[in-house]
Formats: sequence, structure tokens, C-alpha cells
Amino acid sequence: MKQPFAWVLPLLVVFLFTFSSTKTIAQAPTPLTKQEKNDLKNHRNYAFLAEEDKHLKGAWLTYRQLTEAGIPVRNFEVVVIGKLAKSLTENPELHQLVTERSDGKFKVTVCDMALEKLQADKQKLPAPATIISNGYLRIFQLQANNYLTVQP
Repeated sequence: MKQPFAWVLPLLVVFLFTFSSTKTIAQAPTPLTKQEKNDLKNHRNYAFLAEEDKHLKGAWLTYRQLTEAGIPVRNFEVVVIGKLAKSLTENPELHQLVTERSDGKFKVTVCDMALEKLQADKQKLPAPATIISNGYLRIFQLQANNYLTVQP
């Protein structure tokens, strides 16, 4: 027996996915809750492993969310691996994001292994980006130095 509104759920899922993922890096981030602020107030160093464009943009929004909530951030490092390494050399929007947003606390490091494998032009990386030998080893290093890390 066919259910009369079986078409509604797939349509609703597509609608929600489409309109929930449209937040741009220019929009104000959602304020932190009191519990989130309390949990994060004693941490100063954060690292984010990024392999796709959306990871870099999400890391920037997270950094803004922390700083706008008054969380003291000493270091927020985005470790770029995989195809995002090449995208940084080819995508003007990402190049601009790294160039304009890197402020000494928000920094971007790029895996040299990925750059080599994807034959990316290292000269086209945004000036603030730093090349590191291996993105995974960099995350291990940051974890060893008590950074809170995210690996989507």
C-alpha cells in the first residue's frame, strides 16, 4: 500500500540540506552557550585538520565564534591536507580568506606531501600560509602540545 505523503520526507531533507548549508563566511557566527564558554575558557590553543574547502571555511567561522564569545585564543591553526592544498593555489576565494584573515592567531599550514602529490604551484600559496612536511604529523605534534584538535 502506497503512503499518500511518502514524497514529503525526501523533499524536506533536500530543502533542509540546501538552506541549512548556505551560511557564508561573512555572516555572524552563532553565539556560544554559557556551558560552551565555561568548557572552553581555560583552553588557548586549537587545531583544525582541513581537507576540503568547507573545512577551511568552517574553521574560520569557529575561530570567529570563539573570539567573538570572548574566549581567549592564543593559537588557532588550520592544517591543510589533500586536495585543499591545491585549491589554496587555484581558488581566489580561499586565497583571499587566508590572506585577509590570518592575524597571527589564526594561521594556516599546508602539507608539502599534498602539494607535491597534486603538483601544486607552491609560489601561488597565500603569503601567510606556511608549508609543513606532513599534515598528520603536524596534528600529532599539536596534540602533544595540548592543542584541542578537530579532524572532520
